Amino acid sequence: MKRFNQSLNHIEEYFSVLSLLFASVLIFINVIMRYFFGTSIPWSGELARYLIIWFIFIGSSIAVRERAHAKVDVLIAHVPPYYKKALSILASALGIVFCGFIIVSGIQTIQTVVSFTNITPALGIPMYIPYLALPIGAALMMYRFIQVIFEDIKGDFTQEEEGTQ
Repeated sequence: MKRFNQSLNHIEEYFSVLSLLFASVLIFINVIMRYFFGTSIPWSGELARYLIIWFIFIGSSIAVRERAHAKVDVLIAHVPPYYKKALSILASALGIVFCGFIIVSGIQTIQTVVSFTNITPALGIPMYIPYLALPIGAALMMYRFIQVIFEDIKGDFTQEEEGTQ
């Protein structure tokens, strides 16, 4: 299981870095071409948009893994360690429920898009490929929320509290 998690970590990180880097380079080249040559790559904006969408969903999974999502910790800062653990587990459980809704609605959206056999305007790829970011990203986030719950159950919040005081 540890090997699977390490592989998944690397895949998420490499995909995120490469997609954001490629989208940035593509946008930069397009701006230079428009400014100096008065022309642009017709499909670059669309590809950059889809890469950024995928980056956001895969990056959200990384943020769950690293516990880097934005949160309001006013309440958590003033409760005993046991309650911190319970609140963290509750927040992760709610995250799992939310991801479940995203997965279901994402699959329904993909089924609708497939039934219309839409293709993207500039790239000409099936429209369901960009939409796959929804259920895949949400499934990765759900997996990471489950990991966080197991870490919270095994973890000791008293050590974290001592380090912050």
